Amino acid sequence: MLYITGKIDFVTGKSKSRKIFILGTGRSGTHWIAYILDAHPQIRATIEKNPMFGLVKEMALDPSKRARLFPKLIRRYKLEHFISAPLHYLDKSHPNIWLAEDLSKVFKDAVFIGMKRNPYATIASMLKHKGVKTWHKDWKQYPIPNAFLGITEEIATHYDNLPLVTQFAFRWKAHQEQMNKLQENLHNRLLVINYEELIFNIRENLNKLEDFLELKEPIPIPEIRSESLDKWKKQLDDSEIKQIAEIVGYLPSDETMF
Repeated sequence: MLYITGKIDFVTGKSKSRKIFILGTGRSGTHWIAYILDAHPQIRATIEKNPMFGLVKEMALDPSKRARLFPKLIRRYKLEHFISAPLHYLDKSHPNIWLAEDLSKVFKDAVFIGMKRNPYATIASMLKHKGVKTWHKDWKQYPIPNAFLGITEEIATHYDNLPLVTQFAFRWKAHQEQMNKLQENLHNRLLVINYEELIFNIRENLNKLEDFLELKEPIPIPEIRSESLDKWKKQLDDSEIKQIAEIVGYLPSDETMF
């Protein structure tokens, strides 16, 4: 049985539901937050589901494809939202961080949830992910500069000679800067959640999400794997930590990391 939100549009007679987009860099906890919200009775989620995820990924890697692919993405989101009603519709295609402003203009009532995670844990996780490595291996197939990969024209001149952790650090930094930009431009339509804070203060952060999404019932508390916080300490050696710090601007011991 579908859970009715209780908000009715008295012109159409339909329950009001909204679109929710999850944003962030890969390996930052976007999957986890999507599964947490998908467990709520007022939300239906698609998590890296095609064709949405494929379209978003293509446009993030190659903005020249937006004119052709963006209308297709919009049509599909409208269909998925229609299927979801009266539930809210959530899509987790995290490269939408590069399309969020355009999506906000098309979908006036859409809201966005961003995930941030400390660079050392994020990059350590990237090193374990075959798909992430492939994008960086094939970087010459995509336009330069490339915001998604964090490659500027200057970096491109010696990109192949950079350690993989340095390449990933440039990508993390580009996403971090884009999230900061979206916080300024989307204002109260974007709620940013810190991965580490979500683990340390799960109920407080779930309350923030409930208020932001105007949910009538509490979000179920998920299984918490606190060991994920320190995995990177065993996965990165001292030289890799130093290489990451050179790009992101601080060491793991710095208070500013979170």
